[in-house]
Amino acid sequence: DELVYSLEDSDSRNPYASVTEDGRYLIIDVQEGYNENGVYYIDLGAPGGGVVRLLDEWDALYTFVGNNGPLFFFHTNRGAPRNRLVAIDIGNPDPSAWREIISEVDETLESVSLVGGLFVARYLKDAKTMVRLFEMDGDVVREVEFPGIGTASGFGGHPDETETFYAFESYTVPPTIFRYDLSSGESSVYRETKLDFSPGDYETVQVFYSSADGTRVPMFLTYKAGMERNGENPTLLYGYGGFNISETPAFRTGLLPWLEMGGIWAVANIRGGGEYGEKWHKAGMLQNKQNCFDDFIAAAEHLIAEGYTSTPKLAVFGGSN
Repeated sequence: DELVYSLEDSDSRNPYASVTEDGRYLIIDVQEGYNENGVYYIDLGAPGGGVVRLLDEWDALYTFVGNNGPLFFFHTNRGAPRNRLVAIDIGNPDPSAWREIISEVDETLESVSLVGGLFVARYLKDAKTMVRLFEMDGDVVREVEFPGIGTASGFGGHPDETETFYAFESYTVPPTIFRYDLSSGESSVYRETKLDFSPGDYETVQVFYSSADGTRVPMFLTYKAGMERNGENPTLLYGYGGFNISETPAFRTGLLPWLEMGGIWAVANIRGGGEYGEKWHKAGMLQNKQNCFDDFIAAAEHLIAEGYTSTPKLAVFGGSN
């Protein structure tokens, strides 16, 4: 076996390798923690060329999306707390020469994939999935339509394909795999989960409330359709608020008995997660950790004030963070 790369100047960083779709470049993603990384590459078409440290400032997070020859595309939060997509010509990699393909917007850009000659950009809009398609020059093609409030993931594939697949789920819709036609924009069910459960008997709404410092925080509520806000509904409130982890709509079979018995499932998107980008994450960590608790307490107070439940009927649930 031939040694391709050895990280010898750090005992706390980890290298991961992948090869570009055209087989020309080996991409080396060097990681340390959650806040920044480095990206190196080897030109496989130039034997003996060695490792090129393309991104080695450790000033942001960079995720390699794909390439068009020597033009590399990266999803990054450099200069954009809610992320953007940039193109870097490896022949002229100075940041002043980078070209912005997808600009930062109000929604958090979670990931980008390159499929069928299009960029598939997956966003978080108030903690729920929104997906837009872009031409390779950055022009918007269309937005993907989903069957309601939920979470979508996937959208992988090769640059020459005409279709991609994604999984969609929500608090009331079990995981379902859809085929997406990149030309027509049509989604069709490819495989769905079969359960003795009627999603139409329940509903999910999103509400917003103010935390102690006035910050606007979103919260998802799921309950039986037609529920009365009489302060008597048993309610289970969940939150996490850490490590840039976003709490998006997810189907849990263990919650079905709770919903069937008339309970409310509430998920508060407190600070510390990644729902609104890096600023939201940092607003709930280290010296700002108190914001997590304030946001969670305010969620409980909102549920009581708005008549969803009352103190004797409210319980909280969480784990890890």
